[in-house]
Amino acid sequence: MNPPSDTPASATDVSAPADEPLDPVVESYRKLADVFHDVLSEQSLDDLLQRIADTVGELIPYDDITFYEANDAAQELRAVFASGADAEKVLADDPFPYGVGITGWAVEHREPVLANRAELDPRVRFVTNTTPDPESLIVVPLVARGRLKGTLNIYRAGFQEFTEDEFLLVVRFGDAAALAIDNAHIRATLERQAQTDPLTGLWNHRTFHERLREELVTGSADQTSVALIMLDLDDFKRVNDVYSHASGDQVLSEVAAILLGSVRGSDSVCRIGGEEFAIIAPTKALSDAYRLAERVQEHIAETEFGPVGPVSLSIGIASGPEHAANPRELVACAEVAMMTAKARGKSQIVVFHEDGPGRPSDDVPGRSAEFRSIAHLKMLHGVSTKLSRLNDMSEIGSTIADELRLLIDYHNCRVFVREGEDLRPIAFRGDLDAPASAIDALATRVGDGITGHVAATGEPFIAGDAAHCEIARRIPGTEEIEESLLAVPLRYGPTVVGVIVVSKLGTDQFDGDDLRLLEVLAGHASVALVNARLYEAQRREAESAKALLELTRELSSVTNLDGVLEQVALGAARIMGSERCSVWLPTPEGGLVCRATAGGPAYETLQGRVIPPELVAPFTRSDEPFVMSEEDASRIGRALGVHGTAPAHAIAVVPLDHGLGALAVAVEADVGARELELLAGIASQARLAITNAGSFATLERTFLSTVEALANALEAKDAYTSSHTRWICDMALEVGTVLGLDPDRLKRVELGALFHDIGKIGIPASILMKAGPLSDEERAVIEQHPELGERILAPIEQLAQVRPIVRACHERYDGRGYPDGLAGDQIPLEARIIFACDAFHAMTTDRPYREALGVEEAFRRLADAAGSQFDPQVVEICLRVLRQPPPASG
Repeated sequence: MNPPSDTPASATDVSAPADEPLDPVVESYRKLADVFHDVLSEQSLDDLLQRIADTVGELIPYDDITFYEANDAAQELRAVFASGADAEKVLADDPFPYGVGITGWAVEHREPVLANRAELDPRVRFVTNTTPDPESLIVVPLVARGRLKGTLNIYRAGFQEFTEDEFLLVVRFGDAAALAIDNAHIRATLERQAQTDPLTGLWNHRTFHERLREELVTGSADQTSVALIMLDLDDFKRVNDVYSHASGDQVLSEVAAILLGSVRGSDSVCRIGGEEFAIIAPTKALSDAYRLAERVQEHIAETEFGPVGPVSLSIGIASGPEHAANPRELVACAEVAMMTAKARGKSQIVVFHEDGPGRPSDDVPGRSAEFRSIAHLKMLHGVSTKLSRLNDMSEIGSTIADELRLLIDYHNCRVFVREGEDLRPIAFRGDLDAPASAIDALATRVGDGITGHVAATGEPFIAGDAAHCEIARRIPGTEEIEESLLAVPLRYGPTVVGVIVVSKLGTDQFDGDDLRLLEVLAGHASVALVNARLYEAQRREAESAKALLELTRELSSVTNLDGVLEQVALGAARIMGSERCSVWLPTPEGGLVCRATAGGPAYETLQGRVIPPELVAPFTRSDEPFVMSEEDASRIGRALGVHGTAPAHAIAVVPLDHGLGALAVAVEADVGARELELLAGIASQARLAITNAGSFATLERTFLSTVEALANALEAKDAYTSSHTRWICDMALEVGTVLGLDPDRLKRVELGALFHDIGKIGIPASILMKAGPLSDEERAVIEQHPELGERILAPIEQLAQVRPIVRACHERYDGRGYPDGLAGDQIPLEARIIFACDAFHAMTTDRPYREALGVEEAFRRLADAAGSQFDPQVVEICLRVLRQPPPASG
């Protein structure tokens, strides 16, 4: 309060300097929340480890830091990142088993370790060639989604010890670091899977074109050449037919290994089709490329491929920019050379020459068909190039149908993709007299009709007279016509991913050349379709990762538990594409209480309702998300007092420190493995955010208790009761609540009340403890304490909105207060509330210079000063609250 001019102010003597932050741990936790988003958004693993090291250094000073990577299969730990004086020795150190050393112990027990004077710990293990100097150590096992990723170790040299608060801070940061490292591993794996052939591990068709383009651009800039070597296994269809597709796959894998062992590290080996490979060899002259091709053929000839025996390769070589300057033309040149090698008798190497003798000749008997094949090959290459640019299945189907018309004059063409046991048409060209749309009428199943037969067997089929074919099925609503039909499977390895079907009017219209042509096209088409599916899966994964990252960003901006739960419910509903979601926390009895919902007023009625333990228990046995049936959902709904049919829900159990919570999302569509995996990611983010909110709340309570104790100590120095500050806080909060202040403003009222006289730290004790009247000079000093209080709080960013309140807690309503002479609404409402409550408590408490006034006299003086010293509205509420009888105890 603002004391009368002839009375001294109360005081407390505290030895802490005025410019020292009151609680550095609060500042550390604030920084921790700020960096979570940045760390989780880092993509490169190497950059991520460096970012984590830098971030830990900002939070907690250290001398050395090391990341150990866990190899669960070998039960070993290996250093993958280190900084500090012994970093090179740490990285050169041999892997060591789980359980060995302090780090191994932490991994084996999945527990973080704080070891001050680590060199004396009986569990210690010293890195080879390092001295056992005194040091302090924190080890945090990095566990993400239940899997051990490694450890984070930070060190201080000498006798510098880590505090318990620093230890807890590193442990909290370790949760985010583990998740970030896991995300980086997943991202790298997905990127690698999208770029490589799953059978051989070589670069796939899409990556082949990307790398060839990059090397040609680089070669053009550096004025160097790029050799392209195309390799095709001779008579490979016979291998599959005679020895099985499994044997064929084994041959492909062994050939891939031989190719990888024959090239330089700068060369790229790719599998671009069924049995077709390519080597991109930058800066190699044609003579060098030819020697490489010879070396490959020698290695292939020396190898026995199991039961298949020896195999051979036909190889074509072209060079850019000598033969072609763009990727499409260079591939066409190399393929023409490769087909020429096959025409010469196979197991040959041919270098492309524009007009050289490497071409098959029309006047050589039996060669005209091969020359036609080469012409078709060049056209097929154009189709392959177009397909490699597409990522949408419908566009791929349309391109196949349109380009195929240039090669085969068909009556109609349809392209199917396989989805389980269903065959779904993605493109149709031609005439179809059916009552339904062509796409709907053509849909069929594996094993049904010619199309289904080809999908089931994986073998092509020619029907010279489709109308009278035993396995043919007439499309409902169509008339019988005389036509020939050719169907080939779209195979990717041993898997049939679709079928291409073409028809011509008349009987026996297709021959072996048409079949081979369509099979080659099918090889390109199957790769394009598989890549499109992979791209779509990767796109969905990227969208999921982006959505989870956005949820992480939203959660990191909220510190209170209710806000976190609300963001989890809204974010989960948005990410899962559902209109309804609820978040449930454990009760002490083992049940679940609904704490947050998203989905409109009807769903909000769930908040506060409790699912009894006996209904919860059956669903908490699974660690993985699952779909709860409508029957189970309705039974739980009845227990909650919700009648009617409840929709099925996708449920994710959320393990928390005090029990098992749950995240429930109403199912609006089919839920597959991807959706459940996404829900697991949301639950993991929710768990981390809820845990952090609990830690923040605990930290905030500790912080407020410390501040309250400090304020009480201030007041106790002049015999003021130790509960003075708490009384003012409680009273001010009651008044603020009646005035309708929102939670954020009530929090500022509480903090302002706790800190309102903190500036008295800087006032000499002789003035604070003086029993008699203050002189003018002493009064000028005492009136500086609001400004001192504001300066003391200035370094604490979280108290930025509290500082003006502390500064204004002695401003009078009529403008005659200090330090700024503010009046009326210029004074923050929070300060006006605290001023009135402080004054009443001061009047009713014994002070060194006078005895306490009676409560009624204090009421009278408070009312008399309304409008001059105090805000009239605040005084009215104060008197109303103070006159209320205390609540009965029970």
